[in-house]
Amino acid sequence: MGLRRIDRDHARGRHAAAAIRARGGTALEAACAHIEATFGPALRYSILKDRVAAAMGRGAGHPAVWTRYRHLAERYPVASLDTAIVLIERLRATECKAREAAIRAWGHSSRPRIALMVLDELRLILRMVRRYTPASYSDLVETVLGAENATAATGAAAE
Repeated sequence: MGLRRIDRDHARGRHAAAAIRARGGTALEAACAHIEATFGPALRYSILKDRVAAAMGRGAGHPAVWTRYRHLAERYPVASLDTAIVLIERLRATECKAREAAIRAWGHSSRPRIALMVLDELRLILRMVRRYTPASYSDLVETVLGAENATAATGAAAE
């Protein structure tokens, strides 16, 4: 899936460059348009979607997945999918406001970018779950919370 997205990003850049050249623009203008269209704001969303697709492909029981999301699941236990979506939206908005306040006050943010990345990923994952498999939400949460115990048990059994 990621390769097709990269191909679309490159095609968008080529199309922008061709449009500049068709209007009589210089090669430098076309190159700048190609770079901007390929690596502009859309690339950020492509990377986010690739990370989420990889996490969903691995499954909730994969060590990389449950390690990344377990802390939030333990800290904010919620019973329903809709409540989780609202909670993540509020946490994300709060994090964005805190980052903006720090930038206004100090010119930069000392807040780690990883927190916002995880919230963006969870936001997209929860929306995908709500759209395609809402009944599996409780199983996913149980898997994320119980995966560490399951991994430790299999590791102890192997020894």
